[in-house]
Amino acid sequence: MSIFTNWDELEEVVVGNCPNEAPRNWTLSKEILNVFDIILSETKEDLDNLSEYLKTNFNIKVYRPKIINFEKDIKCGDFIVRNPMFPIVPRDQYFIYDKTIYQTYTSFQDRYFDSLNFYDIFFSLFKDGYNWVSQPPPNMKDFFNDTNKGAGHLYLDLFNSPNNLYNKYSDTLLWHTANLFKCGEHIIANNLGPGTAFGLDWFKRNSNCKIINNEGTIMNSWGHIDHGFYMPNDNMVICTDKIWVPKCLMKKEIVELKGLYKPFDYNNLDKSTQPFKERLNLDNTQTILDWLNYWLIEWKGYAQEVAFESNVLVVNPTNIIYNIEQPQVFKFLETFGIKSHVCKIRHGGFWDAGIHCLTLDIKRKGNKRKIAYE
Repeated sequence: MSIFTNWDELEEVVVGNCPNEAPRNWTLSKEILNVFDIILSETKEDLDNLSEYLKTNFNIKVYRPKIINFEKDIKCGDFIVRNPMFPIVPRDQYFIYDKTIYQTYTSFQDRYFDSLNFYDIFFSLFKDGYNWVSQPPPNMKDFFNDTNKGAGHLYLDLFNSPNNLYNKYSDTLLWHTANLFKCGEHIIANNLGPGTAFGLDWFKRNSNCKIINNEGTIMNSWGHIDHGFYMPNDNMVICTDKIWVPKCLMKKEIVELKGLYKPFDYNNLDKSTQPFKERLNLDNTQTILDWLNYWLIEWKGYAQEVAFESNVLVVNPTNIIYNIEQPQVFKFLETFGIKSHVCKIRHGGFWDAGIHCLTLDIKRKGNKRKIAYE
């Protein structure tokens, strides 16, 4: 009943969940709901298939969060929670290390009540002996008041300036647990956004873990740590490029996947996302419909070819699950004795989530040991 890495043999895991359609009372037009229903129904099918694949092929115990449909927008202090997010991406807000569950609040208001979906899972683990630590609920700020605009403005704000949300919420306890990487007796952590310095300090004080700052990588300032690299065992780091690898892991065997996928210009995000930003003005409901379609068609392509190349679920050191076929990558990994599996996630780009984001490890075999270099 413990977990210390992202690659020891997986025994228990949470797979995200969603309904087949959006609540009819959401503040979205009929046209948007029709498109969104397609996204949800296909996402539901893909997550169910992933769950069954893990159970059938690897005999892994799978937990699924409940789906809570809120009846209307919810007023909370100084802000409103509109169209609450479904429990699709458990990795962003929950982290399990050793025998403790850590629950946080992210900078996205639509996930404010997300933990209610996971309550039964965590309570069952608590009864089995796990500890359960929750970050204090923050009083967030309602930057965007137009009910037709919703979370799209948060994404636009993030792309306009990677540290914009970080700065606006700097006086708040917020943290994204996808900023944390389990590595034996150490946890490697982004010490900048997304989240806040106070949020990371909360985790350090309440976890009593050995933390190594994720220095020297592009993801330390604006993204989650699990994009760009993963480890299949104690001694190997697989990455899309060495720029993703934390300094504390650079003495490992570094396996780059350069040239095996279509490259994406990470150093020029403003240029790469300009068409996306131009269409995300959200002046009316039609532009939201355009936004949904844009994510499904254009932006998704970039996400699958690069970030999701390494946003994978390592079942054990010789089996890895991807959300898209990557023939050249799979053939290359075979030379290291690694078998690649595909559980297709058709709308991973829309949710900004690969297989790793869509799952949450609960229990893996293996003991606490020194792996990273301080």
